[in-house]
Amino acid sequence: MTEDVRIGVFVCRCGMNIAKSVDVKALTEFASKLPGVTYAEENQFTCSESGQNSIKDAIKTRKLNRVVVASCSPKLHELTFRRAVSEAGLNPFLFEMANIREHCSWPHMHEPERATEKAKHIVAAAVDRSKYLEEIGEREEPVNPTSLVIGAGVAGIESAIGLADCGFQVHLVEREPVIGGKAVQLGKAFPTEDCGACVSPRAPNLHRRCLYEERITHDPRITLHTLSQIKSLSGHIGSFKARIEKKPRFVREDLCIACGKCEEVCPVEVDNGFDASLNRRKAIYLPFVQAIPHAYVLDAESCNRCGRCIEACPTRAISLNETAKTADLDVGTVIVAVGYDEFDPKGMYEYGKLKDVITQLKLARMMDASGPTCGKIVRPSNGRSPKRISMIQCVGSRDKDTHLYCSKVCCMVALKHARSIKMMGPESEVTVLYKDIRPSGREYEEYYTDCQELGVRFLQGDAREVSLNDGALHLSVDLKSGERTKVESDLVVLTCGLTPPKGLEELSRTLNLSLSPDGFLMEQHPKLAPIDTNMEGIYICGACQGPKDIPESITQAMGTVARASIPMATGKVRIDLAKAVVDESLCIGCANCAEACPYNAIEMVRPGVATVIEVACKGCGVCAAECPARAIELRHYKDRQIFAAVEGVLRGA
Repeated sequence: MTEDVRIGVFVCRCGMNIAKSVDVKALTEFASKLPGVTYAEENQFTCSESGQNSIKDAIKTRKLNRVVVASCSPKLHELTFRRAVSEAGLNPFLFEMANIREHCSWPHMHEPERATEKAKHIVAAAVDRSKYLEEIGEREEPVNPTSLVIGAGVAGIESAIGLADCGFQVHLVEREPVIGGKAVQLGKAFPTEDCGACVSPRAPNLHRRCLYEERITHDPRITLHTLSQIKSLSGHIGSFKARIEKKPRFVREDLCIACGKCEEVCPVEVDNGFDASLNRRKAIYLPFVQAIPHAYVLDAESCNRCGRCIEACPTRAISLNETAKTADLDVGTVIVAVGYDEFDPKGMYEYGKLKDVITQLKLARMMDASGPTCGKIVRPSNGRSPKRISMIQCVGSRDKDTHLYCSKVCCMVALKHARSIKMMGPESEVTVLYKDIRPSGREYEEYYTDCQELGVRFLQGDAREVSLNDGALHLSVDLKSGERTKVESDLVVLTCGLTPPKGLEELSRTLNLSLSPDGFLMEQHPKLAPIDTNMEGIYICGACQGPKDIPESITQAMGTVARASIPMATGKVRIDLAKAVVDESLCIGCANCAEACPYNAIEMVRPGVATVIEVACKGCGVCAAECPARAIELRHYKDRQIFAAVEGVLRGA
């Protein structure tokens, strides 16, 4: 500390969030008497426009060269206050934030004296640390105007098309042989009751359009990679390097005319996963009628290599010698939209043992006019139409033995199907066994009232077991009223929750993304950055971030298009230099820092010297802790700054 510091302290009441347990007036008076503090004041909401203006005015009139704000978590408003002090002409890194809400007032809500005392220690630490803060600059890095979209469901497709509309090149990667995700299996989707694969209209065409009529395979700005997965991702925002592995299709998309002759001669039959095993398919098959790419694919695990398909193909599009290939992609931004899986209820309610216990997805395939039963609901056990259908809600959700979270869309899935069944066959008996009905979206409540008017029976309680007696399914139900009842059915439908897709944990490690406690991808902040991630330049949308319906997934996809377009449109990204820095004279070249860095931001450019890639560095400090020679430090968290904060805490009041 070589200059005469003039510190301003601004204490926030945060309504009553802080003021209810912390004596803000006493805290402000205490702060005003700390060494180096030339001005202190309290505000109702320091983050408000008036609060920020107060900081700016004080910097100019009081000639402050350090600012401390005692308020909420830095995760919420640190950037807000940095921007405010910067607008007043002060370097943003001469600002320090003291968290007296999450760290003080909230945990000591009923202990005002202790809360106030602790707040004084926290503020004293911030003031002492601020004395040793240094000005830190910024730099610019170029951004590659190409984006990588992982997952080609409705959210991924919307993202890819949106970016292409903005003029950017897009690589759309999908692990399945076709695009569309779960939406193409749903038949009709709420609330519009149209095809689940329809995408939002764009000018000049303002009518609904099916994604199969989209330009996804024809737009020169979009490169589609099916049967492909991300194997590695390195780099940083503006300059990511992705390696993808493409599994063999064994059928050339450019030659296949989808005539079906190969399928006719194939001797191998297996369960059709797309139709939820309601029918069978051949080892070489077209996944569904409107499949994109519209070309056959060979299931290598089922194929017996007889070669009949090769002989039957009139365009010689089939080759059994095809092998996996890899490709390297250079991109500036990444969007992850890998969707979800339906919870597997195996072992629950005799699912997997009794053929007439099915899931809502299997019911959706039945009700799809282009599905395996052409829209007719049948009992898998005998092919007859069921007269009594029962639906069990919250299977795999809101359950301490499976998942505690609500899957958000399950109620609407059941209401949509229940209403459709009653409208197609008023004589059908439909019973919904539920914990709570939660139709939260726009126009969703109408489904519930329609079901009531159509005669759908609603029973609130827990289904305990399902048994088969005399050809009928019997459900034992514990009602919320405390009574127990029996429900007789021909078909039992399990409304299963949404779970993270298979392989998401591995993908998160590859992309260096965080997972939430429920296993979905975690956003940077649930309120302020709901589609950003801990990795700058990587964004998430759709159900891979948590259960959501199609409209919300589309909305999020549009948001990721906007977020990814900003750096690519400007062609550059500004980064602050509050990063790790290596003292080359002390570095012993052990590479511990490079191995420990969670962001791959350190490389050994030459023997004996580590170099920090500043645009990739997040300033986490792991490298500084790992360095045995103490050759690394963080520009905004130097030892003297940290020691000052510790001394301030210990001195306190």
